[in-house]
Amino acid sequence: MTELFFRVHEPEGGAALTAIAVHGYGSNEEDLLGLGRELGLPVRVVAPRGPMELRHAFGLGYAWFSFTSAGQPESESFRHAVDALARLVRDVRARWNVPREKLVMMGFSQGAVMSIAVALSALPELGGVVALSGYYPRPEGWTLAYANLHGLPVLVTHGTYDDVLPVEWGRDAAETLQAMGADVRYAEFPMAHQVSPDCLATVRSWLKEKFGL
Repeated sequence: MTELFFRVHEPEGGAALTAIAVHGYGSNEEDLLGLGRELGLPVRVVAPRGPMELRHAFGLGYAWFSFTSAGQPESESFRHAVDALARLVRDVRARWNVPREKLVMMGFSQGAVMSIAVALSALPELGGVVALSGYYPRPEGWTLAYANLHGLPVLVTHGTYDDVLPVEWGRDAAETLQAMGADVRYAEFPMAHQVSPDCLATVRSWLKEKFGL
């Protein structure tokens, strides 16, 4: 099975935390790699590229899964992507000798969906999740490997003006993950489908607080 292509940002002075940063639908690995650099923290950013190629008006983009309806992941492509990212998690931990508590999944939009899904599939490998402008996935026939998240630190953010994924979906994700036992912080911002400076500042402060950066 083809492994995921990824790029890496190494912070000056060494990494105190590693983030697997997952891009959204139609984008590529550079998107979240750049976001990771903007954090200005000692965080190694591993940015994978989605396995599905998309041709659109802006050129070539990538995605993690296709849809059966609005927001509803198509089961086969979804499971394939979750499995590929779970393998990447294990590879990253082994390659850089990263302890579980120093590895987080961080994603935007469809990448946030994948970050949540990987936590539900590979919980013992992860120390936290940052889900930016995404939602909790409910593909048909998907069985959770871990339904109790045992205090896993999770940050969920969403824009109140998001016209791509409604803010209610972000609220639902936060409530669902909290009900599953995660240690959830939820924050809304007056923004569209994006990561505003205030949102980025919240991500930065949350990472510093939860991981001692």
